[in-house]
Amino acid sequence: MKQFRILVLHDGKPGHLSQSYGLASMIANRCTRCECDVISVRAVPRLKLLNRMLRRMAVSLHPALRRLVFSLYRIDPLPSEPVDLVVSFGGNVVALNVAYSQAHGIPNALIGNSYTIPNEAICAHLSLIGDLGDANAIATTVVLCRVDQERCRRAGLALQTSQRPLWTLLVGGNGSGYGYHDSDWHRLGDALRALSEQYGVQWLISTSRRTGVAGVNILKRYVDDDICRAAIWYEDGVSEPLDAFLGASSQIFCTEDSLSMVSEAVAMDKPVISLRPTESLPTRTHGKALTYMADIGLVERVDISAMAQYQPQPWLPEKTYSAHLDDIFARIIALGAVTEMVRTPAKRNYMPEQRVQVV
Repeated sequence: MKQFRILVLHDGKPGHLSQSYGLASMIANRCTRCECDVISVRAVPRLKLLNRMLRRMAVSLHPALRRLVFSLYRIDPLPSEPVDLVVSFGGNVVALNVAYSQAHGIPNALIGNSYTIPNEAICAHLSLIGDLGDANAIATTVVLCRVDQERCRRAGLALQTSQRPLWTLLVGGNGSGYGYHDSDWHRLGDALRALSEQYGVQWLISTSRRTGVAGVNILKRYVDDDICRAAIWYEDGVSEPLDAFLGASSQIFCTEDSLSMVSEAVAMDKPVISLRPTESLPTRTHGKALTYMADIGLVERVDISAMAQYQPQPWLPEKTYSAHLDDIFARIIALGAVTEMVRTPAKRNYMPEQRVQVV
């Protein structure tokens, strides 16, 4: 069987890697005509101030300048075997993505801001709402992530040791236009106890760096072994994968300050309840993503102040997360980023031999 190799370039930022690897995994999981191999390589510019110049060099008509891009990065070892597709997210690696694609004559996929890279140098350009008018644009409408439903389900089996249902709570904190105060944490703690008593559930709780010491300490006052099956308290230095928490629960509550965290919950194709504090002024893109997911039933948005009155509802989304991925995959195929799932013998240049300007 043929092998399809995907190179994921990333700068080490967890959110960038999660989306890029999520795209690669989505392609690999839907690749029915060959085996897929995803190779992850970390790369950072030797000097971040060179980013704009690196983008110009990556789309230069002079091969020598394009080759020079590689020497201006600190790069983990690149694969020695041929690659079929290169993907990335983030301004630190966009030049390297384009330079690699051009050097090897293979398609590339870029997530997020294209940083003035011309369309001709990008085979598939993915963003949340798509760039109107761009022939290579793909509007994902959901945030890609690296969650694997089956892996999470298996990991969650170890937590399902009683008849009590499990609900998961993923807690973020200040950021993206959201501000948390002590009153928000107290209301959240009250809701944890109230819902546990009303529905007989136990909680799986995970906090994050943004939750802060004050938030964690307040939540701990409301949590005991009776209502909490397991917890990951960031401030205690505990760092564990969330796979088991996502896989074991029947409902997932998640503060909506982190689109990445919400997307991981939504990727499980389970009921997701996003929680917002009183101080909520999300950015335009952030708010638009949440509104879209709420409109089609992927999330139910609830104020933390009203969480204690939450009542479980049937989960009947207009379109599941998995269905969104199917549509994205079909669009990637249509753009030629993945062609027949096999390697073509001749190289393709995805940027016509014409002069383009990057600013």
